[in-house]
Amino acid sequence: MTTAPLPDTPSELTEPTERTDDDASATATRLVRALRGCGIFLERVVPRSVGGRTVVAVHGHINVHAAGRLAARLESLAHRPSMPLEALRPEGTLPLEVLPDQVRVGDHLPLEDRCYRIRNMRGASGSSRILELEGRRLPWIMTGPRVVFRRADQFQFPLPA
Repeated sequence: MTTAPLPDTPSELTEPTERTDDDASATATRLVRALRGCGIFLERVVPRSVGGRTVVAVHGHINVHAAGRLAARLESLAHRPSMPLEALRPEGTLPLEVLPDQVRVGDHLPLEDRCYRIRNMRGASGSSRILELEGRRLPWIMTGPRVVFRRADQFQFPLPA
């Protein structure tokens, strides 16, 4: 099995510094290694400054399936609440992890340190749903499994014998 060559990164940019967390070149190197482990091969990685902010400019290739998995994972992480889910749980609901095709109108979705009631939804593709949320101006696209809160009376528990 052949491996892709390392990306073209100028050697003067890969020297570690005392503060690697603030160093764009060290971050670029970490990014290259992490993405390579996911099947993403970058051809050129260059730290730059844009508008006074340090950024990492990249150019490379990614397999379509790997891109889809990476996009779904990043999207799911982007809107995770920073507080515990229990603090966001509306009264009279229970937590439930659902796939996009299992979410229902009336469920409550924790996003961005709030809990939004799903007012309406429509299919975006085979494995995602566009959700309209009460109190949120823009719709939200659900692409992977998420914890929602569903009214307790909608659960069916087995009766004790």
